[in-house]
Amino acid sequence: MLADGAHVAGGKLYVLGGQWDRLVVATFPTQHPSMAVVLVIKVEYTEAPKTYQLNIELTLDGQPLDVMATGPMMTGHAPGQVAGAPQFVPLALPFNNVTFSAPGRYEWVVTADETELGRVPIEVIQGIIPGLPQAVPSRPPSGQ
Repeated sequence: MLADGAHVAGGKLYVLGGQWDRLVVATFPTQHPSMAVVLVIKVEYTEAPKTYQLNIELTLDGQPLDVMATGPMMTGHAPGQVAGAPQFVPLALPFNNVTFSAPGRYEWVVTADETELGRVPIEVIQGIIPGLPQAVPSRPPSGQ
């Protein structure tokens, strides 16, 4: 999911303004000051212990946009974990000042070792934002 902000502490997710999938902006290009991609990745018992290369990349219409996070995700077996039981890895990845150059359906594509795990969509559209000043079309002076 997308959130205004999030972090993980003690194996728990703390989410602020979570589960949105649409931005309405006044103009393009536009920059969103802060968002977090929030994930809970299910790791089967047989998939651990292992280190995976995790990638989260923003795309527009399937094309990468050079906005991404990448790094190792290490999994093991939790103390007391029953053999055969999966575990769930919570992650919160903050992104600041993401630029959206055009309207469209953007997606955060999540992969581990080049295997796609899922996509987090975000629709970015142009519209009127209540409470913000709007551009007024210029008019020729009266009498012309």
